[in-house]
Amino acid sequence: MSPKLADLVSEAENLLGEKNYLQALANLGAVIQGAPADVRSRLLVGRALEGLKEKGRAFEVYSSLCLHCLRAGYPLVGLVALKRASSILANVDELIQNLMELYSLDSDLADPDVELPELPALPEQEAPAVLPRDGRLVNQVTQLAKNFGGYRYPQRLPHFPLISLLHAEAIGPVLDLMQTQHFRPGEFIVHEGEPCTTVYLLAAGEVEIIQGEKESCSLARLASGSIFGEMALLSDGPRMASARALRESDVLLLPVPEMQLVMEDLDDITLAVARFTRQRFLANLLTSSPVFRHFDPARRRQIMEKFTSVGIPTDEIIIREGQPGPGLYLILGGEVEVTKSDAGSQVHLATLHEGSVFGEISLVQDTPATATVRALRGGEFLFLSREDFNELVAEHPQIKEALKNLSRDRLAEQQSALDRAHTISESGSVII
Repeated sequence: MSPKLADLVSEAENLLGEKNYLQALANLGAVIQGAPADVRSRLLVGRALEGLKEKGRAFEVYSSLCLHCLRAGYPLVGLVALKRASSILANVDELIQNLMELYSLDSDLADPDVELPELPALPEQEAPAVLPRDGRLVNQVTQLAKNFGGYRYPQRLPHFPLISLLHAEAIGPVLDLMQTQHFRPGEFIVHEGEPCTTVYLLAAGEVEIIQGEKESCSLARLASGSIFGEMALLSDGPRMASARALRESDVLLLPVPEMQLVMEDLDDITLAVARFTRQRFLANLLTSSPVFRHFDPARRRQIMEKFTSVGIPTDEIIIREGQPGPGLYLILGGEVEVTKSDAGSQVHLATLHEGSVFGEISLVQDTPATATVRALRGGEFLFLSREDFNELVAEHPQIKEALKNLSRDRLAEQQSALDRAHTISESGSVII
């Protein structure tokens, strides 16, 4: 039985690792013939040609792939191809100009309601015959990889993370900072415990987020188009989890310390990074929270616009037990302690960090706050006022129902903490 297209790609990836570039090209030529829309195989063709020292042909493939991906709505792969092209020949002004025209803040085509798509999967079909390894192979596969004839390009393009928040003239410095890196299956991209210094954009491949590298617990699997590591925008503290490649993966790296140096000179980048940070953490909230995740992207973006940014200093009481709750909070940067009064003392209920939500119980139940929330570490918080919350609930009653479930869980956690405190106090003195 003939191999499937995916089998040939996997074999080609292994062949590249073994530096058997000609056989990898033969495989990839067959894949492109069987799946002309596949872009991942064309990136691999570029790598094979570089391995064969065919840099001129590799540049042609990367350039064609960059222009195609930018027009087709795969800007992350387009930028990987652009970076590979620029590593061969410094002058890639035409490619950069196309990126600016299509994806900058000035573009009429980039639409914030269009999400970054996953790369299309290879069709479940048998592959054509592998191309013969003769004198024509290199040129034949190069021509196949450069040709995108007959492709119908979309009228609306997705927003390019961060880039689409910048005017065209500010994009160049950010592109200069961005790096590309290729990871093989099993390679770690991020290690738990290391400092947060980089944001990662997964252009192609698959990545697993895990806790504990020896006895690991899988937290999530990320597909192409995913962003991870954005905690680096808020803190240089230790990573709370690791990330490793499950498949051959091409990743764009944005080093935050270098970005901060550029931000000192360019206000446009400073504002864009602040907005990007806000969008990423709100997007994580709205897509992962049972309260908001059922809304379509356009509606989620409208909800995001209702949140405002507030700075809260260390030790400030944000919500006081027994008083009306002001609204819903999302911790963008900082840390809070949640306590409850019980028999004249304050019982510790929880410590909440970046990405956590609080304030929902008072909103849902329309009662005074059931606990006190104090800032242990000040920072930036996103806030949805009670008035805006009530407007959302009036339009979408399902929000209140979802928050009821969340608040029920929080109240159960509070009661559990109180029960533990009682058990300790009732046990008497401990003699050691």
